[in-house]
Amino acid sequence: MKKIIKLFSILFLITLILVGCSGSDESNSKKVAEKFVRNLYTVDAKKVAEFNKLLATPIGGMIGEGVPKGSKIGPSEEYIKIMQSFDKNIQPLMTKEGYEGIVANKFNLLIAHICDKGNYTSQVTEFILGKNVYGEKEDKVRYYYEVKLKFISSDGKSEQADVSKGAIELLKENGQWKVGLYTITQFPKLYH
Repeated sequence: MKKIIKLFSILFLITLILVGCSGSDESNSKKVAEKFVRNLYTVDAKKVAEFNKLLATPIGGMIGEGVPKGSKIGPSEEYIKIMQSFDKNIQPLMTKEGYEGIVANKFNLLIAHICDKGNYTSQVTEFILGKNVYGEKEDKVRYYYEVKLKFISSDGKSEQADVSKGAIELLKENGQWKVGLYTITQFPKLYH
C-alpha cells in the first residue's frame, strides 16, 4: 500500500511539473508578444528622428538609365543600417519570415509614421492579450490583442488616446518563442 501511495505521489508531482511547465511556457509566449507589441507602438523623440533620417536616405535599387533591364539592386548600405537600427528591438523577437513580413507590410514603421506626421510621441498605456486560439499546441500560439495608446504632442501640451487591435502568432524556434505573424485589424484613428 505504501508503494502505491508513493507511486501516486510521484505521478502527481510529475503531472504538476508538466502542467506547470506548460503554463509557464505559454506565459513566456505572452511575455514575448507583449514585449514585441510594446516595442512596436512605443515611439519617443529619438525614434521619430530616426524615422525622418530613414525617409531622407535614398533607398537605392532605382532602375534607371545604364542599369540592365531586369537587374535588381538592393537598398543602399546607409538605408539598411538605419533600418536595422530602427528594428533592433523587434528583430530578435521574430522569425526570419515574420520579420520579412512585417518589413514588407511596413508595420514596423506605422506608429513612427503617425508620430512624425502629427508631431507626436507614443506610449502604450494598456496591453490586453486574448486567449490562445490554438488551444493546447506546444509549438504555436496565436493571440488577439488590443493596445491602448497615448499620443503626446512634442511640446507636451496635448494628448490623444487611441486604440489599435490585431493578432500576433508566435512559433517555437530553437526552444524560444518568436513572432512569426503579426497583423493589425484596427489601426489607430490618427492613421489617415
